[in-house]
Amino acid sequence: MGPLLGALLLAGCADSGDGPFAVVPNATSTDASPVAKGPGTTPSSTASTTATSRPSGTTAPPSRSPEQAQTLARSLALTPEDWGGGFVKQSTYEFAGETWTDYAADCTQQTVPLPASIIGQWVRQVQQSDAAQPNTLSSGSTSAIVHKDVRGARDQVQNARQVKDRCPTRTYTDGTQAKDTPGAPQPPFAEADEVFAEEGLMYLKSGGSPYAYVVVTLRKDTVAMSAYFSAPGPEHMADVRTRATQAARLMLDRLLRS
Repeated sequence: MGPLLGALLLAGCADSGDGPFAVVPNATSTDASPVAKGPGTTPSSTASTTATSRPSGTTAPPSRSPEQAQTLARSLALTPEDWGGGFVKQSTYEFAGETWTDYAADCTQQTVPLPASIIGQWVRQVQQSDAAQPNTLSSGSTSAIVHKDVRGARDQVQNARQVKDRCPTRTYTDGTQAKDTPGAPQPPFAEADEVFAEEGLMYLKSGGSPYAYVVVTLRKDTVAMSAYFSAPGPEHMADVRTRATQAARLMLDRLLRS
């Protein structure tokens, strides 16, 4: 079976508790197939590509209680129906988390405590089989992280860029490696305060053809959102890029309407 590179998170969550986005999940199980690990950004994470940003507006971001923040985060993460036909829940489908993933000096995965600025977060993970090859799976993941203030959200994005610069190749606990491709196209989201995209190839320790992956990360005021998608074969990069960008667009639209 090809890898299901699930979990996207800008900063921390995992499909099974030790994945590249590492949040030890409080997960809702389903009958969907198990997944392999996917790339992600972390507390010190991703994006040497050119990021777009704009100054925050004059209107102060809303102040939220932890309960309100968690409700908002859950409302932003996408369901299988949001992704479209053929998508189902991954075996670990949705969760918040208690820890994050970071990377050591040698760019290997490690677990760290959650930043104190986070007051709400939620992740949902989906998958889709190839009709011609039912055992070959594509995967998507969306995450929303709500911070106490704008500074916490900005720090998350900045740290994400730093890890991508420092670790163009990241190694996860199961031996999977994510190799960044420099110069990823940056989608224009004028309403967001910060935007960056990362893309590259994922190599399983067991070998075989790599998977193409894309992570699109947005920040609006105190909320950071990420949309991740991967599919088997480098030739599918354009479709992977489109799906990740569309997922990020839907999350941002929901936030703007909230």
